[in-house]
Amino acid sequence: MSADTERIEDSGSKSVLELAKDWYHVPALLVILVGMLTLRLRSYSNFIRGGEVLFSGNDAWYHLREVTYTVQNWPSTMPFDPWTYFPFGTSVGQFGTIYDQIIATAALVVGLGSPSPDLVAKTLLVAPAVFGTLVAIPTFLIGRRLGGRTGGLFGVLILALLPGTFLRRGLVGFADHNIAEPFFQGFAVVTVMIALTVANREKPVWELVAARDFDALRSTLIWSALAGVAMAIYMWSWPPGVLLVGIFGLFLVLQMVADYVRGRSPEHVAFVGAVSLGVTGLLMFVPLHEMSFSATSFSLLQPVVSFVIALGAVFLAALARFWENNDVDDRGYPVAVGGLAVAGIVLISVVLPDAFNSIARNFLRTVGFSAGAATRTIGEAQPFLSSSTLQRTGMTAAERIMSEYGFTFFTGLVGAIWLVGKPLVSEGDTRKVGYVFGSLAVIGLIFLAPAIPAGIGGLVGIDSALISLAIVTAIIVGAVLQADYESEHLFVLVWAAIITSAAFTQVRFNYYLAVVVAVMNAYLLREILSFDVIGLADVDRLENVSLGTVAVVAVALLLILTPVLMVPIQLGNAGTSSNALESARSGPGGVTQWQSTFDWMQNNTPEEGEFGGASNEMEYYGTYKATNDFEYADGTYGVMSWWDYGHWITVLGERIPNANPFQQGAKEAANFLLAPNETQASNVLAEQSEEGNETRYVMVDWQMASTDSKFGAPTIFYNKQNVSSSDFYSAYYGLQRQDGQERLVSSTTLKDQRYYESLMVRLYEYHGSARNPSPIVVDWEERTSRDGSTTFKVTPSDNKPVKSFRTMDAAKAYVANDTTSQIGGLGAFPEERVAALEHYRLVKSSNSTALRSQSYYNSIASAGRTYGIQPRALLGNNPAWVKTFERVPGATVEGDGAPANATVTARVEMRDPVSGTTFNYTQQAQTDANGEFTMTLPYSTTGYDDYGPDNGYTNVSVRAVDDYTFTGPTSFEGNNTFVTYQATNVSVEEGLVNGAEDGTVQVSLEQTEQEITLNESSSDDSSSDDAETNESTSASIDAGSVPAVAA
Repeated sequence: MSADTERIEDSGSKSVLELAKDWYHVPALLVILVGMLTLRLRSYSNFIRGGEVLFSGNDAWYHLREVTYTVQNWPSTMPFDPWTYFPFGTSVGQFGTIYDQIIATAALVVGLGSPSPDLVAKTLLVAPAVFGTLVAIPTFLIGRRLGGRTGGLFGVLILALLPGTFLRRGLVGFADHNIAEPFFQGFAVVTVMIALTVANREKPVWELVAARDFDALRSTLIWSALAGVAMAIYMWSWPPGVLLVGIFGLFLVLQMVADYVRGRSPEHVAFVGAVSLGVTGLLMFVPLHEMSFSATSFSLLQPVVSFVIALGAVFLAALARFWENNDVDDRGYPVAVGGLAVAGIVLISVVLPDAFNSIARNFLRTVGFSAGAATRTIGEAQPFLSSSTLQRTGMTAAERIMSEYGFTFFTGLVGAIWLVGKPLVSEGDTRKVGYVFGSLAVIGLIFLAPAIPAGIGGLVGIDSALISLAIVTAIIVGAVLQADYESEHLFVLVWAAIITSAAFTQVRFNYYLAVVVAVMNAYLLREILSFDVIGLADVDRLENVSLGTVAVVAVALLLILTPVLMVPIQLGNAGTSSNALESARSGPGGVTQWQSTFDWMQNNTPEEGEFGGASNEMEYYGTYKATNDFEYADGTYGVMSWWDYGHWITVLGERIPNANPFQQGAKEAANFLLAPNETQASNVLAEQSEEGNETRYVMVDWQMASTDSKFGAPTIFYNKQNVSSSDFYSAYYGLQRQDGQERLVSSTTLKDQRYYESLMVRLYEYHGSARNPSPIVVDWEERTSRDGSTTFKVTPSDNKPVKSFRTMDAAKAYVANDTTSQIGGLGAFPEERVAALEHYRLVKSSNSTALRSQSYYNSIASAGRTYGIQPRALLGNNPAWVKTFERVPGATVEGDGAPANATVTARVEMRDPVSGTTFNYTQQAQTDANGEFTMTLPYSTTGYDDYGPDNGYTNVSVRAVDDYTFTGPTSFEGNNTFVTYQATNVSVEEGLVNGAEDGTVQVSLEQTEQEITLNESSSDDSSSDDAETNESTSASIDAGSVPAVAA
């Protein structure tokens, strides 16, 4: 055994070491992947409530619908959905994509061909965690091409540790397609990089194509085709991914011009562009759904843009041939290309105006820092560094970036700058080195002195961010024309620049930027290791690595990674937290507070197609033919709410929302919810289509009615009048005065009468009842901002912002003499009388109260501090999380026996069994010359058990405590006779209210005279029915400890 055996053992040991050297990255990558997946699945149990699977956000619920449909109709996706956007229905390109097909296929495999609904939901539940983990694979592949295996692993490690948007979108439960997008895009990017490298090596030219020398073209052809397939699959997952085609097109122009200028044939790159985009264009006909040019659906835009850029690459290559064959000055080629590009844009704008407008509009709102106001109502579409976000969090721009990336963004930026500057610096040309430093100075000036691009933008009428972007683009173009860049490096630079612009334009794109940050750090690490200092160059090869070398590398890595790992880093008013904490605290969110209401809706309202006794039940997962205006059968109805809640209504309520998170119906929802009267609200519905008026239910939660939450969003969409949020409310600040100094210490909003007249406020706060103003006055002083551009309200110098009076006349007199004061405007106290609604009634309030929301509590507490009153004084009647109202024909009342030209008030006490509270519904009507009157009442008092879903009506939860009482005016006749007009115990049948029965309610008021003895005279000019409003004025004032002011 001796020598031979030793040699064999040595040989075996050496093989193992060599194997470890060659493949060490594989187990390392697997370890990171397992860690990422474990972290992302950590809060799995938070999404299983009572055996039911829940999801985070809105879009995940619609993905559940799409995945379930695909499971039942595999591999087809839903062609059209009439179960949303009533009364039209919709076809949505961003849903029912390959993302849903992959998840449906996984559910079918796990469920052995017949998965249960619970298994389908759980498969979707974990999908974002799986995709979020798998993003590491293309990240490693890109990082390895830029920074070697060590750099690739470092990039993946950074990706695994990032605590921001990328992590949140990849956690279990956030089952939107967001996190799948960087996964598919990453593979598209890496296949393009490989195709470009192969083309530069194989050098395909037109002669090889003409000679059909496929042996010479095979490698480039295969990789180019694969790149085209990868780009198509990316767009199959997200149609707006056509942006990547545009990025590739921009790269092709830059690279082909640079190649020609530097004496290389641009045909190598043109071949990749023509083949890959040709394949992409063909594949995009597979999911083609619309013969339009929409970027958000599978339309003609994706294949047309692909083919246009492919043909453009061929044309530029042919132009270069023409230039060369005719000995035209090389310097004219870039000028010609630029001129043709401008001419092409003008031509497209004329020949294909729809396509041009779609591209331009989506470019500006995606990467041009120009997201419109409506887009910004979407949380994920907010600008990353918006002033409102920075103000809310108390962060600077740098701190906001740190909260998302730690130092890795800045080190990645250094990597990107070096990727641009290295080819210039390495040539040793003083002029080019000066260009690099000059460019850095210009970019630094843009960020340090934003007034400069703002001034330029003001002169030319363009947003300053676009000016900055144009300057940076010009600098990159200048660098490309001066230095020799590897094709794949230039492509990555263009891709990184556009993705960064997108991320700063809309916060959602930070889940793309995370990959860019990771791979740029991978490149930076390789460049650091490439310096031949104490053996750093040996690290990636795992050769001759000393302890000192390991220490240096470890310190460098810790400097980059430590801010990402710290728990937490305090920044402004908020702090970043580690990804572990982000994962642990994730959960389904607000949908849990709506759940009881949706359960009630499914069991206590008629099925779609069965309202009013109709027998036209709609198949929930039926296959419907696409149309622009679906023809709904009798008995089908819509449910109105703000668009945020549309998918919940569709999936959890199994009813048809008028508006949805695709922002379909958003304008109509805003016009309805903010309507100042019932007539306008009805007109909004009637104007949509014949079925529009069949909208039967309205759902309003506390956030919709709160000016500190979602109330402001509909004001952006509202277009019935030219109004803004300032017409509904204004900011009101608590001012602290001490030692001659003033500072703002709290804030709230002061409401205008238009706020209280908005339909959704009248529903949520008053349940459709009339509401009188109360003798409460809000006082303020005005301050002007330092630049003089803004005036705002602050608490007055007497530190009594809220004043209570004994009578309304006294309150009005005070306001008449003080122009910086108003009656009401806080809590549920209006400035003027709010009339009753005739066709809306509360039928259900949620089991959960708004008081469970920290945001609601904070809003009320801040208002209480600012106004100097107890917060409970600002609570309305039954602040349920969500309230559901039914839109009914109402019972017609015909009355007589009242005095001529007088006011008659109807009153009924209603009880909400969920909260155990009661409220009064009151309505007034004017009598004619004969003392007769009519009114329409939305609340019934009897006959509840005769109606329910079985016969096509609502089983109402909120019911009357007693019958109606009708009262007329009171007066004195003579010196001691008190005259009243009243009708009591007036019942209103449920069938008359819900429209199932015809008829009227007859009411006759009886005159009663009573002799009384008056000890002293008194007067009170309060409104005659103050006692019949929803809440007792005096009780609210006492609860709030508002200081009284003598009349």
